[in-house]
Amino acid sequence: MAHSMKVLRLFGIDIQLHYSWWFIFLLLTWSLATAYFPEFYKDASTTTYWLMGLSAAFLLFLSVLLHELSHALVARAKNIKVESITLFFFGGVAGITKEDMKPSSEFLMAIAGPLFSLLLGVIFFLIHTFNGNGIVSAITLYLYQLNFILAAFNLVPGYPLDGGRAFRAILYAYYKDLRKATKIASTVGKIFAAFLIIMGVIGIFSNQGGGLWFILIGGFLYFIAGVSYQQVLVRQILSKIKVSKLMNKKFKTLSPSMKLEAFIKSNPEEETYIVQGKGFKGLLNLESLQSLPITLKEVVTLEQISRPFSQIKTLSPKETAYTAFRKIALQQLSAIPVVEKGKVVGIVTSKAIQNQLVLGMSFVK
Repeated sequence: MAHSMKVLRLFGIDIQLHYSWWFIFLLLTWSLATAYFPEFYKDASTTTYWLMGLSAAFLLFLSVLLHELSHALVARAKNIKVESITLFFFGGVAGITKEDMKPSSEFLMAIAGPLFSLLLGVIFFLIHTFNGNGIVSAITLYLYQLNFILAAFNLVPGYPLDGGRAFRAILYAYYKDLRKATKIASTVGKIFAAFLIIMGVIGIFSNQGGGLWFILIGGFLYFIAGVSYQQVLVRQILSKIKVSKLMNKKFKTLSPSMKLEAFIKSNPEEETYIVQGKGFKGLLNLESLQSLPITLKEVVTLEQISRPFSQIKTLSPKETAYTAFRKIALQQLSAIPVVEKGKVVGIVTSKAIQNQLVLGMSFVK
């Protein structure tokens, strides 16, 4: 995912942190150290409060990671491939490659996270109750409360929350229509989001704390609910189209030894070209030429400025347009080559995919 960095790999899954995570982590550590713990645990030193804040923030992050991993491991058990998990501070997004799944599989995946958060809440509650150390008790008090809140919040039957995904799975099993199930679940999600926004506004005007957070969370959920429904439409439209029907078979091939200056003088009309010959295969995009200094354009060859196929996840004619859509987006390409038995047989552009989406959306009621 864009704006994220990989930090580790667990169970064959890349764990990534969204850049916003660092800001929230520091903000939470600061608020815990300067406000929360001084209120509930008196007479400690400033250093102790900061260590408590740092420890609690890290353990909360670990709780969220375990919450998301539980989703991923249940998916693995159901033979659903999970490539990555991108963590925000209070949640995450799993990179699931399967284009569709059984309602029962999605239901089990959805409830796994809240159930694990509930389990963590019980564990932290027991430590808080039976531990005699005041510092440990103060930290675990915060953690068991947050994990219980995380579990309860995620069980709300509004998409895209976990409860909403479970609700969608039930609707999908009943209606046998993923689009309809998603539309109903996302509508419930929007209603819940609107409720949070209203509560936030009331909180602000009645001088109660947390009003702004309610508005921000509600606004975010409302936006994501709409986007999630659009994503299902995109997946359904593109999953019905094979790459073999979408690809351009009349693509232009250039020699790797061709000088860039000669290529520019030929007045190229296409946005993307296949560069191949003498054992080299690569992809050349005109946009990448704009950043090259004028002096280099006289000496470099197309091979030197093309992206080798070894660095690209290419397509097969049998794959779907949705797979092409994902590969183009994840690799930040404007086009992607189609390869069959080691031979380039076509090219799929983002513009061709966009045209199919516009056409497909026009038939959606």
